[in-house]
Amino acid sequence: MADESNCSFLWRVAGVQGVGVEFLLNELGDGVMQQALRPHLAEVFLSRPAADRLARMLAMPAARLRWALPHLREVHLLPGEQARWEWPWRPLERYLVPACGLYAAARGGGWGEVWQVWPERWRVCERHGRFSYVYERGPGGVDLAGVPESVRAHRVRGCLERRFGPPGAALVADAFAVAGWWWRRSPEVQQWVERAERAGLAGRDTETAWLVVYPEAVQVAQALLRYERQRAALPGGPWAAAESRLVGELAELAGSLMLPAQEWRVPVAEWLDRHHRCAGAQAVTVGAGRRDRQPVTALVHRGDGEATSSCLPWEWSDPSCVV
Repeated sequence: MADESNCSFLWRVAGVQGVGVEFLLNELGDGVMQQALRPHLAEVFLSRPAADRLARMLAMPAARLRWALPHLREVHLLPGEQARWEWPWRPLERYLVPACGLYAAARGGGWGEVWQVWPERWRVCERHGRFSYVYERGPGGVDLAGVPESVRAHRVRGCLERRFGPPGAALVADAFAVAGWWWRRSPEVQQWVERAERAGLAGRDTETAWLVVYPEAVQVAQALLRYERQRAALPGGPWAAAESRLVGELAELAGSLMLPAQEWRVPVAEWLDRHHRCAGAQAVTVGAGRRDRQPVTALVHRGDGEATSSCLPWEWSDPSCVV
């Protein structure tokens, strides 16, 4: 399956062949297993010769395998010409998220659960209406039939990111950080409680709160984008009018959620302070030749490793972190 992790794929291949994953790895090359590999906990990295050996074993073109498994692409291959594999016990740049159970059943032939490499701790399968996340309990994911507003928000978010490229993705990450901060401080907001109930979720579960706050996060993202585009049109300032409009929009949203009058301003003020110090990005055309894509002039984060990371200094979805 597209975006599948190496470890997930190897477990499924081993299962089909009726062998242990340790046996399969030994067939691919040299390596040391520290403990039992499980696809929801770890990732296995291969050298090019080991990856080529896997492709030959499966009678599959190596290029097709690299297309499906992102960690078999050049940048993630182990160096050297020796056939070998490693399970480095270090955090991955991306997350291991379970694939939609219905999609995996249709595409995976019932050969075990599928875990995908994904930039976020969760993902939405629009085809089958399922939400899956890192610490999912039980197969199948969360049925989205009860939260159509979150499905609509996901589609709007996709349109926004396709239209505005990396700056749009960065502002979506910021918007989730803002909305998530609100949720962590006020999880009892009626809209969020009701949305969680309709989805069959626990009201205070940080792993599924992404789905609960999705509509408001997208509204915040749209407001941040309007602000940045107004500011980019005046690179030297003044920006007071744009800032006033942004605060007014978010005040209206916070009021509809009945958030505490002063608390909702905290992450907004932090975001404004950080973006006042951002460098301006040159205008670039995203997807030249497509009518639905426009030049991007919004300001973006300075020094971010990935466009999907937020500039705000808290991990709101980590229950161990104080926000």
